[in-house]
Amino acid sequence: MSAYCFFDLREINDQAKVEQYLAGVAATVAQYGGRCLVLGGESHLVEGDWQPVYPVIIEFGDSAQAQHWYASPEYEPLKALRLAGTRSNAVLLEGVNPASVEATAQTVRKRTARSPAEIYDALFVPALFQQWGPVVAGEARIGRGDRVIDVACGTGVLALAALDRVGAEGTVVGLDPNADMLGVAGRKSQRVDWREARAEEIPFPDGSFDAAVSQFGLMFFEDRAAGLQEMMRVVKPSGRLAVAVCDSLDHSPGYAAVADMLERLFGNVVANAFRAPFVLGDAKLLRSLCAKAGVEHADVKRHYGTVRFASIESLISTERACIWTLGGLLNEDQFGRLLKEAPRALEAFVTASGEVSFDMPALIITASKQ
Repeated sequence: MSAYCFFDLREINDQAKVEQYLAGVAATVAQYGGRCLVLGGESHLVEGDWQPVYPVIIEFGDSAQAQHWYASPEYEPLKALRLAGTRSNAVLLEGVNPASVEATAQTVRKRTARSPAEIYDALFVPALFQQWGPVVAGEARIGRGDRVIDVACGTGVLALAALDRVGAEGTVVGLDPNADMLGVAGRKSQRVDWREARAEEIPFPDGSFDAAVSQFGLMFFEDRAAGLQEMMRVVKPSGRLAVAVCDSLDHSPGYAAVADMLERLFGNVVANAFRAPFVLGDAKLLRSLCAKAGVEHADVKRHYGTVRFASIESLISTERACIWTLGGLLNEDQFGRLLKEAPRALEAFVTASGEVSFDMPALIITASKQ
């Protein structure tokens, strides 16, 4: 049964990297039995509000073949070029036999029964988190041959960015307590050692790694100081720590507007649940937490990133789809009220093309083991 890799290149940030990518990618596709069906063809919107910018569709013999290509050592360095040089979305699609109604029905059932981890990876990662992997890996000064652990790795954004930097000589471990998150991550690369474990109990001996990293997980640790202490324990002398958290809502105006809207509509309980990921957005608080954990000479710096959704409806639908965010707090009627109010509340963040875009900076802790 055929499978398809669909890419939508939303924006080119580095033309030179894109040229390198295009020069080498066709050979890797052919090597794994694929063929290009669409390459930036003109599109015509007939339903909804989604308009591809530069669509690419590649056909493979089956899903396993497509995944082998995407995770292959031949494509990995080219993928790094594309991620660094563009803002893009990518999905792997499993085809069906058009003559089989039951096969089509099974596909629909699979798509509508996605796990929270799959929803998170498909919707939140490209809008918020994909951009931060290379940034945090850079702050940890990860280099070729390094041994790296990504704590609270989720679906693997930072672990894969680390993998791009360590090369064939290095190793990367991705650690997370959520088996569903690891299941999604495991489909992206077999070179990462994915482990189910808590940050407070990292299952490795002292001094096992050159760097310990984490992005947007510290605020959810059961014991934040213990988690930082464990990360420092498993790095070698002179090893590096880099941990990113969301900056405060004061510096993320779009999400601040969403929080205020939720408070007006539904009260403090819902609004404060939405604000929870931003509770560590204070450099003084982070330095105090590091001192409690015994992390000496910790530095905290603000780095700027951007949240991007295709539309206001896309932003609200993304929150609605995941039970870990507003999907676990609001019912259908409340989402209807939210969607009705959102255009007025978020008007300042809508671009001329209809996209929603606003700053969402992160604070990144860095330290070296003495």
